[in-house]
Amino acid sequence: MSARSPRGRWLDMALALLLVLVTTTALLRASRSQGFARDEGYYFHAAEQHAAYYEELTSRLLKGELRALGDRALIDRYFSYNSEHPPLLKTLFGLSWRTLHRCSCPSEAGQHALFYAKRHRTLGLLSNGEAMRFPSHLLTGVLCAAVYLMGRRSFGRAGALAAAGLAILAPRHFFHAELSCFDAPVTAMLGITTWAYLRAQQTERPSWAILSGILFGLSLSTKHNAFFLPPLLLIHALWLRRDLLRTDATSSNRTNTQRVLRYLFQPWALSMALIGPLVYLLSWPYLWFQTVKRFTWYVAFHLHHVHYNIEYLGQNYNRPPYPWHYVPVMTLLTMPVVTLLLALIGAAVWILRKDQLVETTPPGERSGGELPLILLSALWPMLIIMRPGTPIFGAEKHWLPSVPFVALLAGAAVSYLIRQSSQRSLHQAVLGPLVVGMVLTPAALSVWRSHPYGLSHYNALAGGPVGAANLGMNRQFWGYSVRGAMPFLNHALAPSTAVYFHDANWFQLQMSQLDGFLRRDIADAGMEEPGVRSSTAAMVMHEKHFNKYEYWIWDAYGTTKPSYVVTHLGVPLCTVYERPRPARGDK
Repeated sequence: MSARSPRGRWLDMALALLLVLVTTTALLRASRSQGFARDEGYYFHAAEQHAAYYEELTSRLLKGELRALGDRALIDRYFSYNSEHPPLLKTLFGLSWRTLHRCSCPSEAGQHALFYAKRHRTLGLLSNGEAMRFPSHLLTGVLCAAVYLMGRRSFGRAGALAAAGLAILAPRHFFHAELSCFDAPVTAMLGITTWAYLRAQQTERPSWAILSGILFGLSLSTKHNAFFLPPLLLIHALWLRRDLLRTDATSSNRTNTQRVLRYLFQPWALSMALIGPLVYLLSWPYLWFQTVKRFTWYVAFHLHHVHYNIEYLGQNYNRPPYPWHYVPVMTLLTMPVVTLLLALIGAAVWILRKDQLVETTPPGERSGGELPLILLSALWPMLIIMRPGTPIFGAEKHWLPSVPFVALLAGAAVSYLIRQSSQRSLHQAVLGPLVVGMVLTPAALSVWRSHPYGLSHYNALAGGPVGAANLGMNRQFWGYSVRGAMPFLNHALAPSTAVYFHDANWFQLQMSQLDGFLRRDIADAGMEEPGVRSSTAAMVMHEKHFNKYEYWIWDAYGTTKPSYVVTHLGVPLCTVYERPRPARGDK
C-alpha cells in the first residue's frame, strides 16, 4: 500500500495517533511508581502559581477588567518565582493539575496542600503528581508520532515504527519523560519543530513554514536549548542549496547582498525569526515589563550557571571542562546496545547506499535532505555539551534531543535489513513486524529493568549498574530514590518522627504525602549538619560527593548500622539510619 494513496495516508495518520496514545498511556502508568525528583518540587510550586494567575486573570476579564491583562503586580506575583526558566511547561503542568487532579483527602486545602490552596472543582481523573506530569507524557507521545512520520517518508513504514519505538525505549529518555521537568519536553519540542521545518523544505505550502515559527517559539518557551536550533537548520538549508550557491558564485547577475537575502530569508527562516520570538514573548508575561533587563538576567543565569557534581570514571567533576570523551562514553554506556548498533549501520548504509532507503519523492514535493538533517540533529546537541566551557549541569539529559534522531538512524537500518532479506513485497510485509518486534524487545526490556531508577541504568557494555558502579560512574541525582525508602519509613517510624531527607526537598516530599506515598505526620528535620543532628532518622543518597553526609550521620547517631538500604540490581542508592533508642533505664 503506497503511503501516497488515500488509504496509505489514513493508515499512517492512524499509526501516528496510536503511537501518541500508547506512549502517553505507558508513561502515565509507569510514572505512578516513579519517585518525585528534587527539581519537580520547584516546578510543582511554579505550576500552581501559573495556574492561579490564569484563573485570576480569567475571573477578572469575565468581570470586564480588561486592564488585568497588563497588571504588572498580578503578573509579578505569580511569575517571579522560578523566573530563571521559561513558562510554557510550568503553565501546562499547572493547568493540567488544575483540571485533572483529584482531591487527596478532605483537608487538601489545609497545611498539606502545596501552595495554591484554593478549593475548586476538577475532573478528578488523576492523582496530583500524575496530573502535573501528564503534559510531559503527552508531548513525548507526539514526539514519537513525529519520528514515525519523518521515518515513514524517508525509509518506509516498518523502519519508521522501529524508530518511533526506539526513540522512547531508551531508559534515560523514558525516565525523564515521566517527570514534570523540561528535558524530555524540550526534546519533544525540538524534534517536532525539526519535523515541521523538514516538511517546509519538502513542500511549497506556507502553512509548514508558519507552523515551524510557532513551534520554534513554543520550544523557546520550553527551555533554552531551543536557541541552538536555528544554526543547525540554517546549515542544513544552505547544504540543500549548495548547487545554487555554486551557480550564483560564478554569476555576475546578483550582488553578494542579493545572494544572502536569497538563501537566508526563506519562508521557514522568516517565520522562525518573526513569529517565533512573538510567540515566545506572548507566552511569558514576566518579560512584558523591563524586557531587556529581565531577558538579559535570564541569559546570564544560564551562561554562568552553577556547576553541579558528576562522578565519571571514579573522579568527581564540579567545574568545567568535562573530559572531552564524557558525552560519547556516557552515550555508549547508557543507550540500548541494539539502538547504537543499528544507528551505526543506518548511518553507514544511508551514506553509502542511499538508494536502498529513500522513498520516491511525491509529485509537487522535493527532497528535504533527510539524511544530513538527521545526522546533524543526532550530533549537534552532543557537540554543544562537548564544548570545553559548557557548565557542568548534569548527565545525559542535556543532550537528550539527540535520542530521537539516533533512533531514526536505527530505523533506517531496520528498513534496509528488511529490504535486503527479500525483494518480494509480500515477504517484506510479513518480515516487517517480526523484525520490528525483535528490535524493540531488548530496548523495552532495558526500560523495564531500569524502572523506576532510570538514572542508575547502564547497558551491557558497562556491565549493567554493578559494572558502572565499579567503573566509578554516577549512580543518580535529584534525590528521587527516596521513594524506594518510603514504605519502610511509613512502617518503621514512630508518629511525628523528624527525618533528615538529604537530597530530597520538602516540595517533592509534600507531593508524596498528598498522593499517599509518605505518611503525613513524618516531618523534615532540616538541611545540612543541623538537620542531621535534630533528626531521629536520616538517609543518604549515594553519590561520590555526598560521602560526608554519611559520616555526619554516623557521628550524630553513634552507629554505622543501617536500618534499610534501597538498591537497584544490587547497587545501593539510598541508605536509611535510625538513631539508637536509649536502653531501658538510661537517662
